[in-house]
Amino acid sequence: MRNTLIISLILFISVGCGSKEVTNEEKIAGTAEKTWEATRETDASGDKDKLTRAEKNERITFARNGNVQMGNGNESMSGQWSLEGTNLKLHFASENVTENFVVLELKKDVMKLRAGDGSELTMKPD
Repeated sequence: MRNTLIISLILFISVGCGSKEVTNEEKIAGTAEKTWEATRETDASGDKDKLTRAEKNERITFARNGNVQMGNGNESMSGQWSLEGTNLKLHFASENVTENFVVLELKKDVMKLRAGDGSELTMKPD
């Protein structure tokens, strides 16, 4: 009986210590950085909007230190990103551009964003 209690206690402690909650920032940027690509886009009315070749080639890399880089290999913009609740903000100071999104879904392998115009973008890690 005592051995069963000790084994149960050890299992309880090891399971409790082993399960680490992944933060939303870590889902977006990984442990150091993470690159995402668009997989699907819908317009404000919910109709599928075909991704252009340029949009298919575009990548967004989020770094844990708050840096963000967006580009397609030929052109790129660098800036800062922040997440407050479900609001994701991308600020590219050199371009004087700020993009604000509502995070609709966020998992390690999918991110779904709604832009201010109501369009939605689904992304997956590159």
